Amino acid sequence: MKTAEKIHSCGTRLYSYPFRLYVLECAEGEQERIIISVPKKLFKRAVRRNLIRRRIREAFRHMREDYPSVPGKHIMLVYVANVVLDYGAISDGLGSALGKIP
Repeated sequence: MKTAEKIHSCGTRLYSYPFRLYVLECAEGEQERIIISVPKKLFKRAVRRNLIRRRIREAFRHMREDYPSVPGKHIMLVYVANVVLDYGAISDGLGSALGKIP
């Protein structure tokens, strides 16, 4: 079973606009993974999906140290907004989403 499938089926599901989060504890000796998903159903053009993915990655990189509950967990971020949000809105949404991780 792939990591993404395992996170989706066995992980805890959280919601914080514009993200749906799936969180799963890492097994012993396993490297933590962050998976960012932007559905093709919402954004047909790859250029838009890649733009959103880049903004999420950059926001996550800046705030990773601020959330001590993130290390040691697999996280899958699914972008659920049907519009392309600016970096500030994505950063705020990601901050509130990461704050909900137990």
